[in-house]
Amino acid sequence: MRRFFLPPDALRNEFIQVSGAEARHIAVVLRLQPGQLVEFFDGCGAVYTTALDSVEKNLVTASIVKVRRENSRPVAPLTLAQCLLKGKKMDFLVQKATELGVHAFLPLHSRYCENLADRVRQQERWQRIMIEACKQSHRTTPMHIHPVVPLDKADFSLFRHRLAAWEEERYTALPSSYAEQPGDVCLLLGPEGGFHPDDLLVIHDHKFTTFSLGSKILRGETAALAAVAIVQYFSGALQPNPP
Repeated sequence: MRRFFLPPDALRNEFIQVSGAEARHIAVVLRLQPGQLVEFFDGCGAVYTTALDSVEKNLVTASIVKVRRENSRPVAPLTLAQCLLKGKKMDFLVQKATELGVHAFLPLHSRYCENLADRVRQQERWQRIMIEACKQSHRTTPMHIHPVVPLDKADFSLFRHRLAAWEEERYTALPSSYAEQPGDVCLLLGPEGGFHPDDLLVIHDHKFTTFSLGSKILRGETAALAAVAIVQYFSGALQPNPP
């Protein structure tokens, strides 16, 4: 069943009205018809099963058939702290991190970062990409995207577990012991140029555990997704739902 985002002002007692880009997507792109069932999620865990009443490119109205909650906070909420990558690689990471259930996305500027995009437009684009990924993956609670901050100004104090992928680490694999002690996890990865010695001082000051992803040379976005998948697997976030 198709799923769409429900803006805060779209709920009208027993029915839903959406306009703008979401209405155009339903009416023009997907060409859905009155009578079809679709779902709307409000970003707070509520999912509305509805029947489309009227479908126009500027306004879509749907009657609510059923409401259910799918709000499940993981035992080890994961924040991906990613030093800025070049080009559209960050867009790709925002999309895939959302699909993989990452709780929050913390973009960082470190010494070797070369991403100098307009921060306001970048943030707005990431938000749109994240919402689309939520719709595609049937995720009900959006990933929180923090503003870009310098690595040495970021607050890591709230995280019980702090893990950093480092290209110079030779012996320590990504640990799984954090899964035995539920709590917030911060996963930190560097930019294409790796970590500057000053960055490493910050990492060690905040008591990150550095780890290796193996002997292969991975692209920045590949390393991030590999690490996210491993952390999510060990924490149980990728396990199937119980019957």
